[in-house]
Amino acid sequence: MDMRRFLPIILIVFVGLFALQFLNKGRSKTLSAKDRGTLTLDAVNRVDRAEKALFAAGGSYTASLAELIARDKVLASELTIPLDTTIDVGADGKSYVATLTSDVFSVSVARSGAKLTSSSCREVKATRGIDCPDGTASPTTTTLTTTTPTTTATSTTGTVTTKTPKKK
Repeated sequence: MDMRRFLPIILIVFVGLFALQFLNKGRSKTLSAKDRGTLTLDAVNRVDRAEKALFAAGGSYTASLAELIARDKVLASELTIPLDTTIDVGADGKSYVATLTSDVFSVSVARSGAKLTSSSCREVKATRGIDCPDGTASPTTTTLTTTTPTTTATSTTGTVTTKTPKKK
């Protein structure tokens, strides 16, 4: 049996397998950074809406994530980004702060009574196509190091700037 007869078939099979590798690269089962960022921002809005609904119905906020998920089923799926969620409610239940952090954004929202007192967003990882929403505060820090012949002093100051829409 002459192996040279099968060489073109073997070559075609290898080229076909090589081409399949490139075709399957576009089909990723993981979320992109843009998708994780979008879901993080949506999750903080869902937490805030659920907290507002609880406050309107019963006059107090809750620190229970289970109660919030019972009001908004989509929130449960968004927590799988993975998303670190912290909710703290004041002693009287009339105020709360929620902080949600993914690998893309760290966002927080705070309310006292029915009034929004704070909404901030920090971009943890730069992504193309999604930024912190307009109207949120973004904390920034400045570090200054001063060196003298005998000591080195470092001081860090923080400022908060509110993101406003760009004029076109």
